[in-house]
Amino acid sequence: MYRIVREFNELTGKAVYVIERKKTWLWMVSWTTDLGLDIDQLGPIGAPSLEGAKIKLDRIISNKGKMIKREVASSQTNII
Repeated sequence: MYRIVREFNELTGKAVYVIERKKTWLWMVSWTTDLGLDIDQLGPIGAPSLEGAKIKLDRIISNKGKMIKREVASSQTNII
């Protein structure tokens, strides 16, 4: 389960929408910005607008967290 959180910086006056993932362990529930994706994540994933964050969240959900797609582009079968 995911959610989008609005973070507002009082010093700069700017808002950022950040995607968080729900973590559960036994009876405890918490939210984390580590989304468990198959890419190296150096910080929270989000966008400056709610619409942008929704687009990214839709991509994460539709790909089930697998953001890298691999396919064979060329194959050499006549190797001596």
